[in-house]
Amino acid sequence: MMPIAYVLRQDCQIILASTSAIRKEILSESGLKFKAIAPDFDEEKAKKSLKKLSAKEKSIELACGKALSISKKFPDYFVIGSDQICEINGTEVSKSKNSPEAILQLKKLNSKSHNQNNAVVVAYKGKIIFKNFSKAKLQMRKLSEDEIKAYVKIDEAWGSSGSYKYESLGKYLFTKVSGDYHAILGFNIQPLLNFFYSKKLVSIKL
Repeated sequence: MMPIAYVLRQDCQIILASTSAIRKEILSESGLKFKAIAPDFDEEKAKKSLKKLSAKEKSIELACGKALSISKKFPDYFVIGSDQICEINGTEVSKSKNSPEAILQLKKLNSKSHNQNNAVVVAYKGKIIFKNFSKAKLQMRKLSEDEIKAYVKIDEAWGSSGSYKYESLGKYLFTKVSGDYHAILGFNIQPLLNFFYSKKLVSIKL
């Protein structure tokens, strides 16, 4: 079977407002050409002002903030912003900074279900022209402390949402998963590609 790729219209340009390796990889796999630029956006400051919002509302607002921070500087580009929030029982699980924090987070998620909330938006000429929200639910198996420590050491999972890398060995930590695979990774690309295609910004190359 021949590979399928999305081709951007010649007069269009894309910026991914992120330096996330997994987001760059997902977008690259679509075949689209793009630039990746770190957003000029204080996410932690924004989170404090948004703390009363739901995970859905917060993830959308953060994704918009990231995209708009780049769109103001590059108004003629289609700027993609994305945000992911891990949530258990209505409480956000912040990203771990090191191995001990990752172990503590996985202990909190151990044998329980949690949600990965993902928002993807597009900004153009300083305005948001597309928004999508996706949620995936994951049930973690019951793990021993030694298993958790071994996983964190092997996958170096700190810094990832939920302190696991689902695209790597993290998928083996779960007994049941519902929702889009790419939403779990923090970048649900299919609705984004559908939007670009519907607006005739991209075509499909076989």
